[in-house]
Amino acid sequence: MSIRRILLAGFLASGFAASANAQCDTRFTLLNNSSETIREFYFGPSSRSSWGADRLGQNVLLNTRSMNFATRFAGAYDFRIVWANGAAAQLMGVNICSTNQIVATRSGLVAR
Repeated sequence: MSIRRILLAGFLASGFAASANAQCDTRFTLLNNSSETIREFYFGPSSRSSWGADRLGQNVLLNTRSMNFATRFAGAYDFRIVWANGAAAQLMGVNICSTNQIVATRSGLVAR
């Protein structure tokens, strides 16, 4: 195979990958159905080793309330909440392209 064909094949493959990411809706809603107030919320790519900043900032998320977020990129994401009582829950490796809701329940976090 010629160098030109190899480069063209690579270019086309990267174009299809970029196109797939462009079609991924990375917006999601955090819904609190836990009966407790959520004090902190973290999320980031599964490839990252730290949680980063609390996405709620100075806010809290009361029971039955929701808040909208978006990730920067497609792929697998990890999520963590901390309730007002200090208990925490995590949900790891969620494909953000097939999820539009992260739900806090009494049992932990669920992706829908």
